Amino acid sequence: MEIRDKDGFAYEAGFSGQRAVTTWTGRMRKLRDLGFITTKPGTSGEFQYVILLNPLTVIKELYEGKEKDERYNALVGRMQEVGAKWE
Repeated sequence: MEIRDKDGFAYEAGFSGQRAVTTWTGRMRKLRDLGFITTKPGTSGEFQYVILLNPLTVIKELYEGKEKDERYNALVGRMQEVGAKWE
């Protein structure tokens, strides 16, 4: 997706007030650092171009080789209920 209006995206993401864009930018950086999105800068800033990755694949990779906690187990349980599979 292409983001040209940071203020609009921050508002649509539920952030308001003077720190809306700052908070939104911090969350976007965290999503990028965790591997949920890939980004490229443009004339509109650091997050002009964003690719959303499959969150199930990202979570699987984040937990690879690590002990599974209750959040991971809850996700796997829900996936089984709805018939979702790791891609």
